[in-house]
Amino acid sequence: MTLLFITRKVDKNDPRAGFVYYWLKKFAKKLDKLIVICQEKEKSQELPENVEIYSFGKEMRYGRLRQFLVFGFLLWKNVRRVDGVFSHMMPIYSIFAGPFCKIFKKKLVQWYTHKTVDWRLRLADIFIDEFVTASKMSLRLQTKKMVNVFGHGIEVDRFVPISRKISNSKFKILTVGRIAPTKDIESMIKAVYELKEEGITDAKLTIVGDIGLASHQAHLGNLKNMVRNMNLDKQVVFTGPVPYTQVSQFYQRANLFINLSDTGSLDKAVLQAMACECLVLTSNEAFEKILSAEFIVKKDEPNELSEKIKWSMNLAAEEKERIGKELRREVVENHNLDKLADRIIDVYEL
Repeated sequence: MTLLFITRKVDKNDPRAGFVYYWLKKFAKKLDKLIVICQEKEKSQELPENVEIYSFGKEMRYGRLRQFLVFGFLLWKNVRRVDGVFSHMMPIYSIFAGPFCKIFKKKLVQWYTHKTVDWRLRLADIFIDEFVTASKMSLRLQTKKMVNVFGHGIEVDRFVPISRKISNSKFKILTVGRIAPTKDIESMIKAVYELKEEGITDAKLTIVGDIGLASHQAHLGNLKNMVRNMNLDKQVVFTGPVPYTQVSQFYQRANLFINLSDTGSLDKAVLQAMACECLVLTSNEAFEKILSAEFIVKKDEPNELSEKIKWSMNLAAEEKERIGKELRREVVENHNLDKLADRIIDVYEL
């Protein structure tokens, strides 16, 4: 089978899009040929020989009009050559690819995992044959098209546990992702401050990530000022952006992962932490069906969060190990990239 995979960016080191590189490698192992069209790509890809990759030129600073024209040409050239088209995340790609898929009678499948339902998604629905998503809450569009709930695609061979030092060391708290007001990092900082006020100084919060929008620079500055004003310089660390190829090391060293995002869909970062057998706390409603109540917290409730952190710290080592193995089992069984790739390819063969 030959598949066309359309995505935003291919760069294994990109903190946000690096996972796509590993998706492509996995898909390539299961296909005769994989053709990739992306908006932007890294120069050196190290992808398998059966992968062709084309960019519509953002990395070469092409303007929007030129990118649009290049994208159209690449679609015209390649859609006719493939057995199916897979549009990754951005519905705008299905809007552009849809007419070509209709002309050449190719199945168009859209991957989408976000609570947002906008005009782009509704318009793309006209052209899309089937949807693939990670959970029932990850696609909220009312559609007559087939919606396949296949789980996420976590590289469980990369996100693996290592032994953690339980005693005589810092309790390492981690959060990973884009820094934005919606992530409620303030509550994490306040929770660490409350712990310090209670005399608990061995909890250290590491914040991995950077702003996604220039308009959030002031928010990042406010967070750093909060840390300074609370005298938490030894308890809270901002790493800035970390290459995707290195981020697994942070999960492996952490004792607790916190996610206060309100995306409403299964967050990859939480699943990556679970795969590393790291305890997790999240406010994301999408996890309520796969995590027990003790791992669910509320946003903007630093008091509750600090109590949950203390609960995590006080768990017996055997209990932490048992919970960690259960968390990893959930990811391996239901959010495994290898299984996801098989399921997506099967959609085209039915």
